[in-house]
Amino acid sequence: MTNALLPAIQVNPTPAPDNLADQELATWLDACWRANRRVGYLHGSYLCKVADLSDPNLTLHPADPENETKKVLKKLVTRSLLQHLELPQTTLAHARTIDPSWILFPVDSPIAVNGLVDMRQELLGRIAGRGQDITPQTAQRVWSDAGARCMFEGCARDLSHVPFYKGSARVGYLAHIIASDPRGPRGSATESHQRSNDPDNVMLLCDEHHRLIDSFAPDQYPADMLYAMRQSHRDLVRSYLDSLAFPRAKALTLHANLAQVPTYFQESEFIEAILATGRAMQPGVLHYIRRTTQRDERNTPGFWANYLREHESHIRQLVSSFNDPGISGAEEFAVFPLHHIATMVLAGRIMGEARAIQVFQYHRQRATWAWDPNTSPLPANTFSVNALPTNRSDEVLITLELTARIDDEAMPAELAPKIAGGSLPWLRITLQSPRFDCISHPADLDQFSHVARKTINHVQDVMRARKAHLIAISPPSTVFRFGQMLQAGHHPEYIIYDRAGRNDKFVPAFSITGHDVSASCDDGRPITISIR
Repeated sequence: MTNALLPAIQVNPTPAPDNLADQELATWLDACWRANRRVGYLHGSYLCKVADLSDPNLTLHPADPENETKKVLKKLVTRSLLQHLELPQTTLAHARTIDPSWILFPVDSPIAVNGLVDMRQELLGRIAGRGQDITPQTAQRVWSDAGARCMFEGCARDLSHVPFYKGSARVGYLAHIIASDPRGPRGSATESHQRSNDPDNVMLLCDEHHRLIDSFAPDQYPADMLYAMRQSHRDLVRSYLDSLAFPRAKALTLHANLAQVPTYFQESEFIEAILATGRAMQPGVLHYIRRTTQRDERNTPGFWANYLREHESHIRQLVSSFNDPGISGAEEFAVFPLHHIATMVLAGRIMGEARAIQVFQYHRQRATWAWDPNTSPLPANTFSVNALPTNRSDEVLITLELTARIDDEAMPAELAPKIAGGSLPWLRITLQSPRFDCISHPADLDQFSHVARKTINHVQDVMRARKAHLIAISPPSTVFRFGQMLQAGHHPEYIIYDRAGRNDKFVPAFSITGHDVSASCDDGRPITISIR
């Protein structure tokens, strides 16, 4: 037994820093060796502190010895300059100087140095320990949660530019909150082994903070504090990364096989169109009231009643999805309409305006749903409606004439005499020169919507019409948008007209009231479906 306090002062080495990491510790110990000064090595479980025994203050410095330190400790042993003492962990944790009553023992063999350092390394999980190793999957999860930044509160050092796991030049470490060995920092007899590979129990830390929580001041960083740091850092990383993402929209189609227009589109075409508006598409596409038949039988008596009967389940599915937002699972929709006029009005009426809905317009010449970024909006007041009557009327005719003017010969047979006699007010939404590409910019659709809403509200609130007849020669996006503006339960009955071809007359397709949609069979009996 040797008295630890005998002086052997030759030359003062550079004073030790407060905390000595492996390389710093090795440098300081080497200075002590060169000056022939005795060193005290005090350890308690995974804690380690060193002192210059020739220093009258006998100051203890928290230390984190690893391989570099081990080499210099062995040099000290060869000169009988290394003494050690094992203390209870709690005693050593609170000690700032060597108590004069402590007796330190000489380390008599370089081999003994291995035992002193390696035992501590094992408790810290740096060499083969008792818990399960961190798997690559867990390491990846922790790296992702950390965003490649140190998770110690307020640090956020970028650790992505060098290997952070089991590398020889590490600046980042995967550190256990509850040590994988029950004897390690914050170790637990019940949790250490169980949580050794649990990503929520592992933090990505820079070298400085890894040593701080495990070697220099583990008593100041209990598990609850570190868990809170980890969760706060993870949540902040997620919020920042989520802010990079575009708002997500669910693609929804209303498609039918129509003459000379393809109705099958690749999902990538919808993705392209949605991305161009500063949004991202949610996986998968919803297809509602899809009609794939190649036959156009709209001139057949009772066609629209059979149509409703055939698509009743699809219509009910659409109603359910938009009455119960949880079914559709989306907060915003991107609608791609290319269907019969009557179907698009009906779908717009069912979807309404309560949910965020973007409506797209297919451009035939460019063969794309994406809005043309080189196209400017139409000038203000391009769309207009003729003079709105101020007197009340039981019935009214509304026409959307945006791609062409309606000719008198195409007018429904039952409406022509009323129009000619002046008993049926006719509200015409049009533009000075109708053309197929009149909706080439989202602002064009908004301008149309402003005029259409004014017309709809006037018919409902001023004219107090009981029935409105709707004929549309207009882009699909405008027809769908018109249907959206019909307020459920409040609008008059709308009779939606359709025609099979340009040489045919318009005929009634659907009757849409505030609560249901119906069509007449060839014997006059109605087929009715609730849309509430």
